[in-house]
Amino acid sequence: MSTSEIVSILALLVAAGGFLLNGKKSAREDAGALGEIRGKLGSISAGIDDLRVEMRAMREKQSSMSAEIIGIKADLEGLEARFSEHMKRWHGEER
Repeated sequence: MSTSEIVSILALLVAAGGFLLNGKKSAREDAGALGEIRGKLGSISAGIDDLRVEMRAMREKQSSMSAEIIGIKADLEGLEARFSEHMKRWHGEER
């Protein structure tokens, strides 16, 4: 479900609840309350968008770190192979 759909559903629920609980308010008061609700929902929507941006940045950082770890692992494997060769030569000279 997209952010706009969630915000729309929340707005409808809050508006319906407001109208049911406060059916005697004037149209002016209702419009003010609805405006306040829309403002709050707008800030919630902006917060959700900020979270999405942060999540995207975290995924990119994780991907970068994964590539770095793969490179380090390859380097270690190469070092291990070279170390084994040196050890074989060293033990061969010792005998």
